[in-house]
Amino acid sequence: MNGRGILALGVLAAWGAGVAAYAQREMSRSPRERLAELAARVAPGATYFAVHQGGRHVGFASNTIDTIPGGLQVTDYLVADLRDGTTTRRTTAQSVVHLSRALGLRDFTIAFGRDSQSVRATGRTVGDSLLETVVSYAGRPADTTRVHLAGPLLLPTLVPMAVMLGDPPKVGRRLSINTFDPLTLSASLMPVRIAAESLFVLVDSAAYHPVSRRWLGAHADTVRGFRLIAEPSERFDAWVDEQGRIIAVAAPAGLSLARTAYEVAFENWRTASPRHAGERVNPDDGGRHGAASAGGSREGRPVQRLRVRLRGIDLGRLAIDGGAQQLRGDTVSIERDATRTADVWVWLPLSQSLRRHYASELREEPLLGIEHPAIVALARQLGGGGTIAEPILQRMVSWVRDSLANESSVTLSSALTTLRSRRGDSNEHAQLFVALARAAGIPARTVSGMVVLNGRPYYHAWAEVLLQRWVGVDPTFGQFPVDASHLRMLVGGLSMETELTRLIGRLQVDVLTQSTASPSHDD
Repeated sequence: MNGRGILALGVLAAWGAGVAAYAQREMSRSPRERLAELAARVAPGATYFAVHQGGRHVGFASNTIDTIPGGLQVTDYLVADLRDGTTTRRTTAQSVVHLSRALGLRDFTIAFGRDSQSVRATGRTVGDSLLETVVSYAGRPADTTRVHLAGPLLLPTLVPMAVMLGDPPKVGRRLSINTFDPLTLSASLMPVRIAAESLFVLVDSAAYHPVSRRWLGAHADTVRGFRLIAEPSERFDAWVDEQGRIIAVAAPAGLSLARTAYEVAFENWRTASPRHAGERVNPDDGGRHGAASAGGSREGRPVQRLRVRLRGIDLGRLAIDGGAQQLRGDTVSIERDATRTADVWVWLPLSQSLRRHYASELREEPLLGIEHPAIVALARQLGGGGTIAEPILQRMVSWVRDSLANESSVTLSSALTTLRSRRGDSNEHAQLFVALARAAGIPARTVSGMVVLNGRPYYHAWAEVLLQRWVGVDPTFGQFPVDASHLRMLVGGLSMETELTRLIGRLQVDVLTQSTASPSHDD
């Protein structure tokens, strides 16, 4: 798993990675009236969490709600020694959000990362319809984005409270939440259901044990919990109590949070953490790391055929079957695209009917910036005034491969930031390529999944472009079209990275057969 994916998990687990626009379909009153009623039931206080990964106590997290003049302040904090490539690195994530008395968002500050790769995002609402955010990276120009919104805002920390403090919780109840994702600066509808009910024993005080030199639970309370799941991808999975406070969170890649006493959560981790910092991890755990962080390269002859068995996740929800990939049961067969791109030429500009049909693959998206003068200028330069899409795309692939350093990244870079910094991992490479293609009027989309290098799978992202049909393009490795080592799992931009990282945490990949192309097939 790459560095940015780990940080995304940390922010997600801390429940402080952004803000959410809350809208429940079943409400007969307006969201504003409902939130004003819920605000009176939100009690100040603090809860603490032990952060675990792979059965190890790797960090500490907290959520604090304080009253301030005219509203509330909600602070979320997470610090953990998380695996990044082949080492363990300390990562922090913190958010401070100011709310009105009716739980409407006023402003927020989010900071996460480490050292030279830290990220800071600030935001404020302008009226009820505009959110202005500024994202800055260490040593890089800040990006300012304005997002139009509908209705009052809540942060993710309070979404469970809004669910639980509304109508009495009941297993099977469903509602819909319009979420705002600061990783992609975009909004999407998240259907949520109350999936289960159970009892939990939670430690609320601790005592020091001198023999083991650890804090142990001294007193515990039994509380009733309800499991909230976001459908259909289950990217949100948490147990909450009847007041909407988090009990436990299941996050990607074996990361989890469990509510407990402060001493158990923090002091036990603080005592143990020095001997974990900087330790090496098992290099055979390659399926969870990015190809860049693992030192992967695409040298040698391209892969002609690949068969893998996938276990541990629901494959029916993924974009696996189709194109060069065939899914049969739990086995995926991939054939390298033998058709040369010259056989599927597309002439520019596209017809009006094609532009309408592929509007979603041509439009502007958060962090793409296809209308920015620098992106447009480079797209025109690489286009060279040509009218055939294939050679233009080939030049774009070569430019991204040759101009960008391939290194693990933890920042949430826009295409413009990547263009300026000239570095990033496969996500940034694919995103910048898609921005250039769309700026040139060529439908393009980001895809993500696994790439098999030397018989081992790694997380990877690349792109697909429309040339009569969708053709895979890998600007990181300079492949056009991609070979059979690429296993597509999800279609979408950076919004899919955290979701894929969660899936990879449970995914078991067995490489059954792999064959390289004969010299006569080399391009």
